[in-house]
Amino acid sequence: MRVHSLLELEEQYANLLAALDRGEALRRALALLADGSEVAWTARPDADGVLTLDQVTGDRTGVLRALRVPPSTGLTGKVFRAGRAEWVDDYFGSQEITHDFDRHIATENVRRVLAVPLLRDGETLGVLAIGPREDGTFGDREIEHASAIAAQAALAISLAERARLSREIAVHEERRRMAADLHDSVGALLFAIGSGMADLAESTQADPELRARLEGLRRQAVDATTALRESLRTLRSSPAALALGVALRADCEAFADRTGLPAELVILDEDPPELAPSRSDTLLTAVREALLNVEKHAHASAVTVSVQHSNPWLTVAVHDDGVGLGPDYTPGLGLTSSAEALGRLGGSVRVVSDPDGGTIWRARLPC
Repeated sequence: MRVHSLLELEEQYANLLAALDRGEALRRALALLADGSEVAWTARPDADGVLTLDQVTGDRTGVLRALRVPPSTGLTGKVFRAGRAEWVDDYFGSQEITHDFDRHIATENVRRVLAVPLLRDGETLGVLAIGPREDGTFGDREIEHASAIAAQAALAISLAERARLSREIAVHEERRRMAADLHDSVGALLFAIGSGMADLAESTQADPELRARLEGLRRQAVDATTALRESLRTLRSSPAALALGVALRADCEAFADRTGLPAELVILDEDPPELAPSRSDTLLTAVREALLNVEKHAHASAVTVSVQHSNPWLTVAVHDDGVGLGPDYTPGLGLTSSAEALGRLGGSVRVVSDPDGGTIWRARLPC
C-alpha cells in the first residue's frame, strides 16, 4: 500500500511538472499522438507568424528539427493560419497545400500528414501534426483523437505560460525589495561615510597630506554611491510587459495589509501587452479607486483582481464577494473620475452585481 501511494505521488508530481513546463507538456502530447513508426511535431509561432518546429519525435534524419515554416506554407502553416484541423492523405499529390517542404517530408519517408491547431480562448498558440510513413486515409476517430490531444496541450501551454509570468513577476518584486533594502542600508552608510570624511577634511587644515588623503577617500565614497545608484536603478526596473503585473500585485498586497482581507491577483493571459506609462498610470489609479471602494462599502471577505488581454483590449476586473450593489446605487466621485480618465483614452468602466453575490468592477482599455 505504501509503495502504491508513493507511485501515485510520483505520478501527480510528474503531472504538475508537465503542467508548468511548456516543453514537457508538448513532449507528452506527441507521445500520446504518435507511435514509434510515425513522425510527429509541434510548431511554435514567433511575433511575425513564422512557425518553428520546436518539438519533433519519431524522426530519423533530423531535417525537420528547428525547421522554419512561413505563414500559410505547407500543411502546418496552412492550419496555423486557418485555425482548424486539416489533413492530406497523399502529401505529394495534394493540390490543397504548397510544396515548399517536399524534400524534408520525402527524406523522412512520410506519406500523409494530419495537422491540428493548438487553440486556447480563440487564439492559435501553435500546431500539432503527425506524419505516418505508410499509405492510408485519416478517419474521424484519428482526427478527433488528435484534436482532443491538441486541446489538452493548448491548456497545458496556457498554464505553463501563466506560471512563467507569475515567476517573473515574483522575481522582479524581490529585486525591487532588495533595491529598497540596499538603498536604506548601504546607501545611508555611504552617505554617512562621505559626510564624515568631508567633516574630517575641514578639521585638518594644518595637515595638507592628511587632508588630501581624506578628500580622496571622500571621492571614493561618492563614486561608490554613484555605482550603487545605477545598480539600484537596474534592480528596480521591470520589463514593460511585467510592470503592470508587478504594480497590481503590490496594490493587492497593500489592500490585504490595510484590511486583513485576502486579495489575489490572477493573470489570465500569458502575453501581457506593453502599455505607455501614462496609460498604465491611469489604469492603475482606476484599479486602486475600485479597491478603495471595496474597502469602504462592500463588506467583503475576499477580493480578486484579474487581468486579461484579448486584442485589442486589456481588461482588468476587481471582483469582491460582498453585499453587491443596492437598488439606488450611484458611483462616487472617485469611481466617476477614474472612469472619465479611462474614457479619454478610449476605454470604459462597468460596475455590476454578481448574480452569485458581490460586485464586479471591470475596466477595458485599448492597447
